[in-house]
Amino acid sequence: MAIEYKNAVKTISSTGSDQLVYTVPTTTNQQKFTSVVKTFTILNTTGGAGTVDVSILDSSASATIPVKKFTTGEFTAGGMVDAAANGPIVLESADALKINTSVSANVLVSVMEVSDELKGI
Repeated sequence: MAIEYKNAVKTISSTGSDQLVYTVPTTTNQQKFTSVVKTFTILNTTGGAGTVDVSILDSSASATIPVKKFTTGEFTAGGMVDAAANGPIVLESADALKINTSVSANVLVSVMEVSDELKGI
């Protein structure tokens, strides 16, 4: 088992649509991947309050699942929120994190990627 710590950093300037923030590496016939999202920080870089919707693209179910919503009262001008504040988010191979925000934002996702070598397959 190998563990790697990674950061995904993204500036969101296109508002009103889902923006891909991080994708778990795809499992191959030699390695299986899982990721644990430790922090998912979103900084409002505008002068006004906004909203943020955080979702997971579940590749095994071919569905996007909402996980967290932040309102204008929570995502204030220059304010910061953490979508993983209540505990880590565990993702499977090829799953992805997305956000949809009404204002420009900077995003930092800190992830622990775990890969297992598959033997005998």
